[in-house]
Amino acid sequence: MKKVHLVLFLLFVFLGLAKAQRNIDLGIFAGTSHYLGDLNKERLFYAPSFSFGGFYRYNLNPRYAIKAAVNYVPIQGNDADFANDFQQLRRNQFKTNITDISVQFEFNFLKYKHSPKKKTFSPYVSGGIGIALVNQAGSFSYNFVIPFGLGAKFHLTRRISVAGLWEFRKTFTDTLDGYDFPQNSEFGSTLHNNDWYYMAGITFCYKINYYKVLCPAYDD
Repeated sequence: MKKVHLVLFLLFVFLGLAKAQRNIDLGIFAGTSHYLGDLNKERLFYAPSFSFGGFYRYNLNPRYAIKAAVNYVPIQGNDADFANDFQQLRRNQFKTNITDISVQFEFNFLKYKHSPKKKTFSPYVSGGIGIALVNQAGSFSYNFVIPFGLGAKFHLTRRISVAGLWEFRKTFTDTLDGYDFPQNSEFGSTLHNNDWYYMAGITFCYKINYYKVLCPAYDD
């Protein structure tokens, strides 16, 4: 429970500090979620499921930002989708629903802020901490995760921006798929015997300004 309390504490502190600021982005995410683990060892974008969520971003400056996000991330897998004899004989399958909560630090490779003369763009990378609230056939658990990812942001208007992202979650459990193989098993996961999940999609973001009079030192 200490890990859950730590992430929730950082989330609430971040949101509390952000309320008094004007450099805030409020956004939504829509895309697909995927799984890597004992059933699927290496196929990217295998068995996509619809994933969605929302986020709150505080822009420290044009290069750095902090983002708090909550996403619904279902994952699934089926041995029947793979040709090897072992999985064809085993015939296991699973569906797991995950509520993903994370706080991440973002670094923009280019200066990213709206300019009245041009539309700005920047690729970025992110990393932080999080928890996965897992629902497996009515059985609930939580797991500490390390989120990281990459993407690209683009300003459409003064307040609205869009981004594409690809984010991974490093977990510390081997049971997201319902199966826990020993580390010395030839059929276990090749990724350190722990399951991974990831999301790929698009975000739409609205910039909130709390001050009616903009600071002339800030290029908005």
